[in-house]
Amino acid sequence: MKTVLFQGDSITSCHRKGDDLGQGYAMLAAKSLEKKYPGQFKFINRGVSGDRVTDLYARRQADILDLKPDIMSILVGVNDVGHEIWTGTGVDVETYLDTYHDLLTEIRQAMPNTKIMLMEPFVNEGSATQDNIEYFEGEIAMRSEAVQLLCAKHDVFFLPLQFDLYDLEEQHPAGHWTLDGVHPTLNFHQYMADKWVKAFEVHLNK
Repeated sequence: MKTVLFQGDSITSCHRKGDDLGQGYAMLAAKSLEKKYPGQFKFINRGVSGDRVTDLYARRQADILDLKPDIMSILVGVNDVGHEIWTGTGVDVETYLDTYHDLLTEIRQAMPNTKIMLMEPFVNEGSATQDNIEYFEGEIAMRSEAVQLLCAKHDVFFLPLQFDLYDLEEQHPAGHWTLDGVHPTLNFHQYMADKWVKAFEVHLNK
């Protein structure tokens, strides 16, 4: 049985309690895969609400390396931007890139055969972002570029989401997809889960 780890911030955690899978894309993706491949995977969610990449790096031993996942995904970045506005504790893009690089380097050294997917951070206009939407969009775009650079450098799979969100807003308004500009509604969680599963089957489950 292979171990699959979902890692990130509140978008991944999505109200998880203890060892459950939360109520978002991680849970939905796991349910889809368990239905298609019963008994083949063990799913773990270790997303933590409020995490920046520096927080994720600080807990890497217990929440990544000790778990020894065969396959994992990471989604982190929006708090690195938002916390600068909300609490003055953001993580600038250079530190974000360097810390993420260090994290992936340690994962590769400890678990060279682990398959990894990096999910693109995203944002749209909502109650948490609307007063600073241009700042959010610009900073998230720079972190998206950083994630793509890391994927190329570490030979891991990149899962784009930001332009998907923009395209989806042409069908339904922003509030249909996020609750506040940061946290997905069930609609976008389902979209993320469906895209995650497709990427998993094509690129990671080999």
